Amino acid sequence: MPHTPRDTQPFAGTRDRFGPELRQRDYAQSVLAQYAHTRGYDRLEVPALERKASFSRQVVGASPWPEWNPKGVFELDVPDYGPGHTHTHQNTPAVLIPEGTVSVARWLASVLPAQTLPLKVFYDLPCWRNEAVDTLSPGKAREFRQFGVEILGVASAAADAEIITFIDGALRALGTPENAVRIRISDVGVFRALAEHSGFNETTTVAIKECLDALAECRAGKDPDRASGLDTRLDSLITDHPTETVERWRAMAHHDSGDIDPGLLATLGDVAPGYLERLASTAQALRQAGLNVAVDLGVVRSHEYYTGLAFEVDVVLPGASFVEIAGGGRYDHLIGHFAANGPGTVPASGFAFGIERLLAVMDACGTFTGTPTHQRAHHFGHSTADRLLVPKPTGDPVRDYLRAYATTSDHTDDRRVDLWVGEATDTDAIGRYAQARQIPETTSC
Repeated sequence: MPHTPRDTQPFAGTRDRFGPELRQRDYAQSVLAQYAHTRGYDRLEVPALERKASFSRQVVGASPWPEWNPKGVFELDVPDYGPGHTHTHQNTPAVLIPEGTVSVARWLASVLPAQTLPLKVFYDLPCWRNEAVDTLSPGKAREFRQFGVEILGVASAAADAEIITFIDGALRALGTPENAVRIRISDVGVFRALAEHSGFNETTTVAIKECLDALAECRAGKDPDRASGLDTRLDSLITDHPTETVERWRAMAHHDSGDIDPGLLATLGDVAPGYLERLASTAQALRQAGLNVAVDLGVVRSHEYYTGLAFEVDVVLPGASFVEIAGGGRYDHLIGHFAANGPGTVPASGFAFGIERLLAVMDACGTFTGTPTHQRAHHFGHSTADRLLVPKPTGDPVRDYLRAYATTSDHTDDRRVDLWVGEATDTDAIGRYAQARQIPETTSC
């Protein structure tokens, strides 16, 4: 049967790219890569094909990120041929990677325990999601790129603070104005504890999670007209439960103060003791460091994939708002699923930008209207940084980290500074880390 021109066109949600758009993307990617290098991160590259088992329910859970659907990945069978392609030894179910973190976790499990922890890596990857064709838009495609950063192998909250400062610094490097970045944070431990306390099954828990996360997006300015329908959906899920349970879920769903107020503590504090207090302290420390941080307990993202701090990042400009251009958090259980001895805890924290969303932000900020002044410093040796900066410990790792970070924020040379995010009193670990990364200078601050 003869084919028509339509038969050879790119699939819906994918497209050819040429010229200025790619020059803009090249610039954004080079700025992000240089910024990562100046902070002691090394690039990791993973294959576009991943075994389907890596994204199984046993590994990523029933709902690993917002709007997850198991049909939303491109599946294929990968045949292993024999000599001359005359025999097929086996067919292995695979997927085109829908995001980068799972593959990073799989890689780390494969190189432990040979690697000295913590590891700081970044990646820039093409990703694919089989979105429903009637939901496709310029900001939602089947083929897109992610730039992500992960800190692997350290449990300290200082690592979470570093991820957040990285996001803010990277956006500033891309031309985003001061105070335009808004970071909405939560702790999925509160959601998990309340779901368990309420006795919800998995189906109900996932449905409530999707409602809460979508309501948080509405508060941030993304399709706010959905809020009424989402409230109705949430009420239908919790209405048959005790009054106290209903009040607690409504407090989570309608949390719009931007902080942990006394009323919220009175309603939820006994369900997850200590969680809200730690979240409030972290938010306060980040604000005092100059970051625009709001607490929103609806930012759940996933109660299975994530284990602690979770966040979403917006850019709010005078004439436009860009909601959720990045998201991430702490995921201490994911890496263990890939380990030879089965599930275990390997602490990790990270985030990813959607590159296409970043380009829209940069365009709105006027980054592309003039001549870029970005200069690149290349380093080809084995050293990942010129200096390792160790915060002096006072008992609060987030504030200790932010105090040290403040000393690096105004440097104008090309020196690469790696901030230590592990235990500041473990001098042996600090020494091993500096030696493994061939960092010539270690100082405390």
